[in-house]
Amino acid sequence: MSSERWSDRDLRAFVMRAPRLTWGDDELAEVDRRAFRAQLVAIAAPGIQARVLAEVGALTSPEGLAVLCCEMLEDYVDARKRDWLLVCAEPWEYLEQWVAEAVVKTYRTTTRRRDKDAKVLEGIAAASSRSALEGGGGEQA
Repeated sequence: MSSERWSDRDLRAFVMRAPRLTWGDDELAEVDRRAFRAQLVAIAAPGIQARVLAEVGALTSPEGLAVLCCEMLEDYVDARKRDWLLVCAEPWEYLEQWVAEAVVKTYRTTTRRRDKDAKVLEGIAAASSRSALEGGGGEQA
């Protein structure tokens, strides 16, 4: 595949090859991965970034999105979604949606953990005596 913008057919061909990239020549596989990542950055990353920003207010890296997407396709993350990508009328648009959903889910999971930690710290602070907190240490005898 050339450096020209990939067609839907080119995308589908890569999706079919992706799970088998680790079986063959490492150098050829890396060329294929780089080509796909460049296409994703050019074609789908702006849409993914816009979706993630609108959904959760988070900024994302186009290159990071491309790496994540390549990993998702190589690891055969969700067979049903992959299969739909192969048969849907707008595969690039569907790929945008799929990757954006994965990023939003990951973001919310990691953010929720931070929120949980903050609640635990608030509970500790509320349970501690005010004088101990202001004095910078535990209660002294």
